[in-house]
Amino acid sequence: MTEPQKLTDLVPVEVLTEVNTAIAVLEIQGPAITEALRQLDRATTMAWKAVNMLGVTDDEWELVKREVGIERGWEAAYLPRVQPSADVTADGS
Repeated sequence: MTEPQKLTDLVPVEVLTEVNTAIAVLEIQGPAITEALRQLDRATTMAWKAVNMLGVTDDEWELVKREVGIERGWEAAYLPRVQPSADVTADGS
């Protein structure tokens, strides 16, 4: 009986390098990013409570989020997810 192939050996070195670089950045900057997201969440909640006392509409709330910068903050926090290209083959070409 032969040993099963180690699947991680199939991952290209360039991919491993990118993963390790991303992890290193997150380990260094992750706590600051997490705190920034908490601050943005708290600020969003406080802004909502402040304007909601007046019974604002959804459209008015969207305008407040744009003008205050809340919308920009959340957009910066949640970049679109990148999907693997459909034309990538097993050999990476």
